[in-house]
Amino acid sequence: MSGLRDGSSASFFGIVALLFLAQAFLGGLLTHYRVETGAFYGFDIARWLPYNLARTGHVQLAIFWIATAWVGGGLFLASWVGGEEPRHQKTGVYALHGALVVVVVGSLGGEFLGINDKLGHLWFWFGHQGSEYLDLGRFWQFLLAIGFLFWLFLMYRALKPAFRIPDKRELSSLFLYAAVAIPVFYLPALLYGPDTNFAVIDNWRFWIIHLWVEGFFEIFATVLVAIMFHQMGVVSARTATRLIYLDAILYLTGGIIGTGHHWYFTGKGRSTWAWRRASPLWKLCL
Repeated sequence: MSGLRDGSSASFFGIVALLFLAQAFLGGLLTHYRVETGAFYGFDIARWLPYNLARTGHVQLAIFWIATAWVGGGLFLASWVGGEEPRHQKTGVYALHGALVVVVVGSLGGEFLGINDKLGHLWFWFGHQGSEYLDLGRFWQFLLAIGFLFWLFLMYRALKPAFRIPDKRELSSLFLYAAVAIPVFYLPALLYGPDTNFAVIDNWRFWIIHLWVEGFFEIFATVLVAIMFHQMGVVSARTATRLIYLDAILYLTGGIIGTGHHWYFTGKGRSTWAWRRASPLWKLCL
């Protein structure tokens, strides 16, 4: 419970609020560009923040604040479920804070430089990749993946005491499995380079959008809510566990099939397209 008292994990939600506020401001600017193209109430703001850069920041900040919420929420509840905070856990949480700031500021700055052609041949690594939802440079992607793996390590340390308690073992294991999916299923974002065929790039981009952002994020959210309700005594461990299994079946089965509405554009065969259309779950993903 010490994680609840010192607020180290809860402080992530301050970062979430700032990122959400920044995203909202960029959204307002993008909407204003529809009325006053390239300007903001007479100010030539598009000279420094053109539409494509504002759009990039708007999308990236959405991913950042949602992912930060899951990171903070996971650490917060893991400390609660585990019942005791491991040694130096607080130091690790604050180190994760610093890594998050580096990735957010560095990637947004790199995208600004990349769009303005200030990085030369380094555009792919530090600038703007040009793929929506995967805009950030490959270097920042590697840092993000490493940060997720470090977060997973902190999650394991916090949940480890609960694995020794029979009544908590299954629910805590599902919590950890859902956490594992966050870094592992982001790794396909690293499976292409600047010279890769566009169809391959877009295939992995669709993977990230529909299976990572819209699939495993939702599963992890379900686990968080189920564990939160169980910890507060609202539902039993059996009910919480059954709900997690049910949602995992619906999200993953429907989500994997639902990704098929992009297969036509990435050159997949007719059989896979027909399989997706014939599935009774495909309508869940429209």
